[in-house]
Amino acid sequence: TDQRPDIVVCDMHPGYASTHWAQRRGRPMVQVQHHHGHAVSLLAEHGRLGTPMLAVTYDGTGYGTDGTIWGGELLALVEPSRFTRVGHLLPFGLPGGEGAVRQPARIALDLMTRAGIDWHVDLAPVAAVGAAGVRVLAQQIARGVGCVTTTSMGRLFDGVSSLLGVCQEVTYEGQAAIELEHVARGGTSGVVTADFDVRDGVLNPAPVVAGLVEGLRAGMGVADLAVAFHDAVVRATVAAATERALAAAIPTIGLTGGVFANRLLLKGIRNRLQDRGFEVLTHRVVPCNDGGLALGQAAIAAALQRSTSEGSGSCALEYPAG
Repeated sequence: TDQRPDIVVCDMHPGYASTHWAQRRGRPMVQVQHHHGHAVSLLAEHGRLGTPMLAVTYDGTGYGTDGTIWGGELLALVEPSRFTRVGHLLPFGLPGGEGAVRQPARIALDLMTRAGIDWHVDLAPVAAVGAAGVRVLAQQIARGVGCVTTTSMGRLFDGVSSLLGVCQEVTYEGQAAIELEHVARGGTSGVVTADFDVRDGVLNPAPVVAGLVEGLRAGMGVADLAVAFHDAVVRATVAAATERALAAAIPTIGLTGGVFANRLLLKGIRNRLQDRGFEVLTHRVVPCNDGGLALGQAAIAAALQRSTSEGSGSCALEYPAG
C-alpha cells in the first residue's frame, strides 16, 4: 500500500515468515507475545484498552516468553503493553513437534504416560500408531527426545480426540478439535464426571485423561465422554479464572484465542463466569483466532509508542521469562 510506518510490529516467534519480513524492513520493530496480542485484540474490539482484564487465551500454538509453546494461558492485564502470566495448562509433550499436530495419537500417548496409563492396544491411539510407532514413541517420550513442551489447550483437545477414537489424522487446521466438538453435541452431559486438578492457576489434565480411559473401558459412549471432557474444561477454567481474577481484584474476564471457536466451551465458560458476577468479554466482530491478532499487535505498539513519546518508556516490549 506504499505506506512508510514508523514502527513495524510482529509476533515474537523467531521462525515466522512475518517475523523475518519485519526484520527486513529496516524500521524499529516491536515483537509481541502471541497471547498478549490475542488479549489486547479483545480489549480493542470492545474499546476497553484501559480496562484491567484477566484474559483466558486458549489456542493451538503461540511462542511463549520462556521459549516453549504456549496455548492454555491465563494472563492478567492492567495496561495494554504489559501482562502477567497467572495461570496455564500443565505442560505436556508433542512427540515429533509438528508431526504430533498431524498425528494426534502421539499427543494422546504422552498424556497417557503422564496420567500413569499403560499403552494397551485396546486404546485407539495405540492402535493408530501401530507396533513400530509404539516402540519409537516409548523411547522418545521416556527420554524427552524431540518432544516439544507445550501448554496448548488446542493440542490437549487434539490428544483427547485421538484418545476417544474420533480423529487420528489431521489434514486441516483444528480438525481433531472440531470433530471432537461435533461428537460432543450428540452426547449427554453428566453421565460421566472427570475433573482437572486445579492448583494455583495451573490445570493438570491427568485425572481427566485417566477418567476418560476408565470410561472407555467401562463401555461408556464416546459422545458422552466427549461431553465429559468439555464439561471438565469448563469447570477447570472457571475455577482457575475465578481464583486468579479475585486474587488480582479484576472484575472483567476475557475469552480469546482460536479454541473459543468451540461454541460449547465458549457458552459454558461465559455463562458460569457471569453467574459468579464477572463481566465477560468475548469476540463478536474481530475473529477470536489469529485472524484478529494484528489488531492487538497494533494496539500494543501504539500504546508503547505513546509512552515513548511521553518519556515514560522505551520502544521495546520487555517480557519476563516464563
